[in-house]
Amino acid sequence: MHFNTFTKQVFFFCVLAGVTGCGKDDKKEEKSIPEPTWEKIGPGGGGATFIPTFSYHNPLDFLLRCDMTGSYHTKNGGESYRQTNFPNGAASFAYDPADPQTIYIGSNYLSRSTDGGKTWTRIFPAKQDIVSESYSGDHASYSIGARSGSLYEPAEERIGNIRVDPANPSGLFFSMGPFLFYSQDKGKTFAKKDVGQKIDYLYSNSAGLKDELVIFTDSSVFVFNKSSAELTARRFPKEMSPAFSFTAGSESKGGREIFYALHHDTTQEINEEFGHSEVWMSEDRGITWTHDVNEFITNKKAGVKPSYSMIACSEFNARQVYLVTNRFEEKKGKGFIYWYGALKTADAGQKWEWVWKGGGGSGQYGVKDGIGVENLKDAWAEKAFGGEYIRLMDVGVSPTDGNVAIVTDWYRSMKTVDGGKTWREIYSEPQPDGTFKTRGLDVTTTYGVHFDPFDRNHIAISYTDIGYHHSYDGGKTWARSAEGVPAEWVNTCYWLEFDPKVKGKVWSVWSGMHDYPRGKMTRNPLWKQKAKGGVCVSSDGGKTWKPSNDGMGMDAPATSIVMDPESPAGNRTLYTSVYSKGVFKSTDDGKTWQLKNKGIGDNTCAFELTRTGNGTLFLTVSATPMHKDGKPGREFYSGAVYRSTDGAESWTKLNVSNSLLFPHGMDYDRKNPDRLYLACWADIDLSDLIGGGLARSTGGNEKLKMPGGIFLSEDGGTTWKSIFDNKQYVYDVTVDPYHPGRLYCNTFNSAAYRSDDFGKTWNKIKGYDFHWGQRITINQHDPGEIFINTFGSSVWRGRGGD
Repeated sequence: MHFNTFTKQVFFFCVLAGVTGCGKDDKKEEKSIPEPTWEKIGPGGGGATFIPTFSYHNPLDFLLRCDMTGSYHTKNGGESYRQTNFPNGAASFAYDPADPQTIYIGSNYLSRSTDGGKTWTRIFPAKQDIVSESYSGDHASYSIGARSGSLYEPAEERIGNIRVDPANPSGLFFSMGPFLFYSQDKGKTFAKKDVGQKIDYLYSNSAGLKDELVIFTDSSVFVFNKSSAELTARRFPKEMSPAFSFTAGSESKGGREIFYALHHDTTQEINEEFGHSEVWMSEDRGITWTHDVNEFITNKKAGVKPSYSMIACSEFNARQVYLVTNRFEEKKGKGFIYWYGALKTADAGQKWEWVWKGGGGSGQYGVKDGIGVENLKDAWAEKAFGGEYIRLMDVGVSPTDGNVAIVTDWYRSMKTVDGGKTWREIYSEPQPDGTFKTRGLDVTTTYGVHFDPFDRNHIAISYTDIGYHHSYDGGKTWARSAEGVPAEWVNTCYWLEFDPKVKGKVWSVWSGMHDYPRGKMTRNPLWKQKAKGGVCVSSDGGKTWKPSNDGMGMDAPATSIVMDPESPAGNRTLYTSVYSKGVFKSTDDGKTWQLKNKGIGDNTCAFELTRTGNGTLFLTVSATPMHKDGKPGREFYSGAVYRSTDGAESWTKLNVSNSLLFPHGMDYDRKNPDRLYLACWADIDLSDLIGGGLARSTGGNEKLKMPGGIFLSEDGGTTWKSIFDNKQYVYDVTVDPYHPGRLYCNTFNSAAYRSDDFGKTWNKIKGYDFHWGQRITINQHDPGEIFINTFGSSVWRGRGGD
């Protein structure tokens, strides 16, 4: 995304890799890029985290994962984190109960660290069993191809559960779908057994179950004999099946095992993760199960069973259990109010109580008609979202101390050390002046880093889900600023533009829907009716905002904004792309807008505008479903690139490729504005656009062949040629105006690149390995400093541009 002068944005990552050429001529000598030191910036948090998993040896040592692929490890109780990245992200964690330095992470493969998480080694599948590694689809999903005869199950893809044998230091178990893998030599070799049902949880101990592993599926418990490898099945009661969210442990006194599980009542409505839930438990290793009919957790008073999503106990004190609810209804007048939070029992379900309680309103997203959490010491998220419905996502409990637990929600991670009496944030460090600093748990998407032309210490970040944040101390600390932005817009700030002549004036573009231009966002034929957004303007540097959208409407999800620097200050000409409508133009400083779609086809998913130094405008339009007659179907629009030489009064479609196209970002050479660079997405599946269910029901899924990588035009967009691996998913390309010939690009292929010869050859940027990257920006006030912007790990900066 590039606007006028050099205001492209980027954010950077923390682990350095080797230098790899990615140009057309792989035989050319590669130049070494200086290894930068990366610093993560932003307020911290901002997204959901999952599977909090504690060490057996120290409750200050734990792991979390984000659904945006990052894994986060702390050894100081959440004061700070080390980020580790695996393609597609982690699916499971496990600590070795015998060795505090040994940790396992399951992703598409199984990795082990023997130095406390500093370095990681892939142990399954073995290197010789891997015949291919590839990325494919709209999220560039990673997959492994294995040789014939390998134990690896590529169709299952994920290592779902891991358990180190507590009775045998050499024993190791993990699952992939319905398959149990087991090793008696610390993972040097494995055997495999098909359970026949997807495995959801594994449990064993060094006492009563020292010879057995208990395997939980949604309909049964299987007991696996560690010596004979025989399986014994114990089916759940019909009233309990299907079950989900299992947890197990032993009592601190006596060692008796207790198993817990959740079940949605199948006689009542189940809507995705929401149902009318029940808690079940077994005190005889799964032979019999009992429904916990405690009046509180069944919500007998309201007469409506709550919806529970997660349950977790302390492994060595299984009477201490935490239970997450995403809907707990309470009668009020003639209707109900809705609570969310966590309940706890210290006596195996005889008595339950709230330990985390928020909401009490209508239960609607973005509506502040409830209350926040009284016993929480939080950072910025409580002020921003407290009183709204905020869904809790997961819970984890220390195996050795049931008073230590973590709960997570849409925006934050919180920990208790006193059994839920009090909680505190573990994602963002509050500062005395009311600003905030990340602790390293950065888990949301950023679209841009933006620089105030009047104050080098004032920089801003445009975020998904948490809007606009800015810093007045060069990025050390941050404050959220969304005052004045309409509530239905405030989810995502896609971009902003500072006026270089008027101090304090900033335009920003907003959308109530995040993640454009990913195909999943427009699958619903009614998406345009639901889409909200528009343009806001600030006269105080972004501290406060007001809508500036006359002529657009409130239903204008805007994704980019461009200012004509040659237009007079106070009466600027501005251009905005609106993802549901097309291109709008203002000639009065953004006060009023007119639609300018002449020449643009039926597909008006206008994503990014670029204005070159000679005034030419370029527009990228995204691939999207057609929704003929307002109905779902297989038909879709290809993406496209357009050019305007008359200030958006008319547009001409450019012939970049004879095939389908999914263009993303553009940039141009400051000394030669006819030299253009275009970043493109590679092959996606039809299901990425229309959804898997619809694709299967209307003839089957299919691969949509698209050239990815980077295209170059040297004649203002008339002709194009590929200059980068066309199998890579390149989100954006950045031209460095301070170093002639230098380009940057970022990809969804776990890599970012730099070229120093106008794109003839490319070198991988050391230390960057996050799966989903977006764009790279050079600091306008310090050209040696660069930022990497990511789809899910906020912003990293370093001196990688010297």
